[in-house]
Amino acid sequence: MRIYKTLLISSILITSGCSVYQAAVQPGPVDLTGITIGTPREVLIAKLGPPAVENRDAAGHKQDYFEYRSGMEELSKARVVPYAVADFFTFGLAELALWPMEEVAMKAATCTGVATYDNNLKLTSWHLHKKEKGNLPC
Repeated sequence: MRIYKTLLISSILITSGCSVYQAAVQPGPVDLTGITIGTPREVLIAKLGPPAVENRDAAGHKQDYFEYRSGMEELSKARVVPYAVADFFTFGLAELALWPMEEVAMKAATCTGVATYDNNLKLTSWHLHKKEKGNLPC
């Protein structure tokens, strides 16, 4: 019986904290200011990272497909405190609800953008989409 208690406590301690960690490392919102028609391609790459896919549209113009995460404001990271308290008082059982919530929030933070450029690699069109339904802005 003692070994079962030890295994149970060990597994709780190992698995607890996942939601706390995920909430703490979630990225903040991406700054899309300055992305307008005529913006150079290098500016988009500097703000969003390298494109996931590069190709050409039907007219032969270069297109980039960006996939990025735009999370919550930094102040929202304060939720790690109640998460940690819940983990402590429930011996990690709160993770059964909190960890899936954080997973859904991270999926909802994933956005995609399609950029089309002219021959000088200046932006001619920019379309943003949410990858998953959610209330986080792109």
